[in-house]
Amino acid sequence: MLHLTLFTNFTLLPAELRLQIWRLSCHRRVVEVFYDQENDCCRTTAPVPAVLHACRESRYEALRVYRRSFGTMTHEPRIYFNHEMDTLYIPRPPFMGYDDSSRSFADLIGDAPYIAHLAIDYVPPSIKRPWETYNKYVLIQGFPEVDEVFLVTDTTTQSNDRPSVGELGLTDPTRDALILNQLLEDVKASFYYEVREQFAMLEREETIEPLHLPPLVLKSKTWTHRQDRNRLVCPIYAA
Repeated sequence: MLHLTLFTNFTLLPAELRLQIWRLSCHRRVVEVFYDQENDCCRTTAPVPAVLHACRESRYEALRVYRRSFGTMTHEPRIYFNHEMDTLYIPRPPFMGYDDSSRSFADLIGDAPYIAHLAIDYVPPSIKRPWETYNKYVLIQGFPEVDEVFLVTDTTTQSNDRPSVGELGLTDPTRDALILNQLLEDVKASFYYEVREQFAMLEREETIEPLHLPPLVLKSKTWTHRQDRNRLVCPIYAA
């Protein structure tokens, strides 16, 4: 039996069909974005969508789907993102946690009003810094069009000593449902009590409105097509 691995007649297809195929290849992605405070720019581990590299026709069509996003006052946007389809994932900074720069992330970029899907890390109480719950609340409020927030609890792939990048995805956690429900209730309670306490410390008690949080959904992180960062030509900045 003949097994075909190449389709050499693609260019002979009608133009309308080719363009539809290119558009369908633009799948949903989870785009991990870091704010580099020292250089005032946003960086990502997400690879540039392959459809932007296939050929001139595919790139032209893909640029209708993806736009360069997450620019700052001093740096133009360089990360390809689809505001309606992709999920913006803002991971927890390793040293200070969700600090002041995380709190003001939405104000640093020009895309916040258009983001529809947002993911941030769940922070266990054992390592959570005192300021993180308040900063995460303010961060979430900076994205008015987000109707639910994914809380990333862990990863579903075996970790190793070398940092890796690749296609990042989010999946339902595999832990016991009762444990996950209790974890979620604890997170909601921490937002209610810790955020109100922080407002009081800032002497803004008289202006406090009822806390508004979109639905929180627990997710696990999964990687596909993992690659060693040291082997990438451009490991962090999206071209």
